[in-house]
Formats: sequence, structure tokens, C-alpha cells
Amino acid sequence: MKKDVEKLTDLLNEGKISEGDFKLLSSALVNHKSGIQSLLSLTINPFQKIAGTSALLIGLIVIFMMSYLGVIAKVYFPGVIDCLNSAVVKNPRIPLSFSVLLYQNIICWFVLSILFFIGAKIFQGKKIRSIDFFGTVAFARFPFLLLTVLISIIQIVNPSFMNIDITKGIPSHMSFGMILFSLFAVGFGVWQITTYFFALKVSSGLTGRKLWMIFITAIVLGEAISWPLNNIFI
Repeated sequence: MKKDVEKLTDLLNEGKISEGDFKLLSSALVNHKSGIQSLLSLTINPFQKIAGTSALLIGLIVIFMMSYLGVIAKVYFPGVIDCLNSAVVKNPRIPLSFSVLLYQNIICWFVLSILFFIGAKIFQGKKIRSIDFFGTVAFARFPFLLLTVLISIIQIVNPSFMNIDITKGIPSHMSFGMILFSLFAVGFGVWQITTYFFALKVSSGLTGRKLWMIFITAIVLGEAISWPLNNIFI
């Protein structure tokens, strides 16, 4: 934005625009930039606007939609930061279904919410509400919902694209499409972890070392607890 303002200043000094035009364009430029920044901020931290009961209601919708679309996408959600292609699961105990995915999503949501709440309770005492944690953590799973939507579209358009068993190793010659999808998947994973972080930060009010210590511990324990519970069916 600094360079844009400098360009406007040069135009003003050269007499190509009036002082009134300079002020108007500068103001529009600032508002445009702040609008984009606000939008980007909301994509990783929507909890600054939506929390509590509202976040919980939206989060439950996210969980139900993930479970429904997960059947179309043919994916599992075995851990708090995992989305697993069903192609790697051989002879599952129970066939992939809405009820199985709903169970997995609820386990991931419940386990991480509890861990975040316990950690915050230790450091923050009575200044926290459990509904804030359950609401924001449920809502925070929306990046994986979007990833599930993407995979669902791929499964409908080109089902063979996702039929890759990575347990046999990564193909030596990956197509451009697979490389691109892999980058998107990693990006969604990072996005998911980021929204979890802000869910904890907003709900707990913690900052600094305590925040990071609780977050990292909860994610690690969340994975360790959710995987055995969710693998009952796969």
C-alpha cells in the first residue's frame, strides 16, 4: 500500500491530480486494503465476530455437513487434524457411512474441546465458559469441511483420481493435478490447525507461552486419544 500512496503523491506533485482527488483516492485505497485484510482475518479467526451459542450452532452444521459429504468424498476423519482417504483402508470393520463419520467428527470435536477447556481452566480459573470452547472448536473445523467439498467434487467428476493407496508408497511420477491437490490438502491442513489455535485463543483469553503450551499439548493429546477411539470402526 505504501508504494500505491507514493504513486498518488507523485501524481499530485506533477499536477496530474488535484489535492481533493488525492485525498479521495488515498481514502479509497486505505478502505480497500482494510476490507481485504478484515476478510482474510475472518477466514482464520471468525471467532472475533462469532462465538458462544452462535458458533456452536454453526459448528454443529459444519460437523453434520462434513459427515454427509464425507461419504461422497470417501474419506475418514480419524484424528483432530486428519482427513484420511478411504482407499488406504482395507477391509474396514464397518462400511463407510454417515453415522461412522458423524461419530468420528463428534469424537474429534469433543476430545479437543475438553482438552482446550481443561488447559485453559488450569491457567485461567473461573474466567472461562465451556460453551465457548465447544462452540469455537466445532466451528473451527470448517476448513476440513471445505476440503471435503473439494474432494467430493473430484470424486464425482473423476473418481479414479482419488484411488491412490499411499501405503504402497508415493508414485514416482505424480501428475500435475495430483501435485496441485497435494499442495491444496497441505494448505487446508495448515488452515485447520490455525483456526484451532484462534479458537483456543479467543475462548481462553490466554496469550504468550501459556497459550502455545496448551495448544501444542492439546493437539498432540487430541491425536493420541481420538485415533484409537475412531479406529474402532476402521
